[in-house]
Amino acid sequence: MPEGAQAELEAATQALDDLFAESADVLAGLGSYRYTTTFSFTAKEGGEPESGSIEMHGTVASSERQSLTWKDLETGDEFALTRVGARTWIREGEEWTEVPAMVADAMSQGILVFSPMMGWGAFAEGLQASSNYVGSETVNGISARHYTSTYSEWSESWSGDVTDAKGDVWIAEAGYPVRYRLTANSLDEEGNRGTILWTMELSDVNAPISIEAPQDAGEEIPVAP
Repeated sequence: MPEGAQAELEAATQALDDLFAESADVLAGLGSYRYTTTFSFTAKEGGEPESGSIEMHGTVASSERQSLTWKDLETGDEFALTRVGARTWIREGEEWTEVPAMVADAMSQGILVFSPMMGWGAFAEGLQASSNYVGSETVNGISARHYTSTYSEWSESWSGDVTDAKGDVWIAEAGYPVRYRLTANSLDEEGNRGTILWTMELSDVNAPISIEAPQDAGEEIPVAP
């Protein structure tokens, strides 16, 4: 390859790496947005097939005003969480109840792994190594650049058993992820195979969104001594 062409290729690759690396910071800097994520898997454990699928709808009005609804699509189980400042409420069934901060933090760690803020960082790190530009598209009313990747051993994002993975990502012209669809296949040491599908849609970016405390909230759940 001519020296000039090689330099141009390296510059384009670096620009793509920078785009993905910086996209998580741009996402964190958004004033408000809504998102929907889905996560599903199929696997075999001890020869028995297993599967699961969840959907999460979230709203971010600011760093201190957020809400989400989490649903198990197979069982129909559902609960919601609303945070306003230092206070957090959960809803199971029809009733809202305020929970202590330490309880809310513990719950959030397991749930918010499926949110764009927590999930995207690892994806961006893994995707940037081998992504190809597809074209400019409008996604959820947002002008975005579409990239696709297909490669093996996606070790940056999934530990251990991933044999191959692929993804399509739409990065807004402003630099944040507006949509992604990622799949991976796994094979463990015992020969069990599995598949994972993870999708995200972002909308209403920097729109005027209001999140208030639930009006029908019950008393706070005490923490056991």
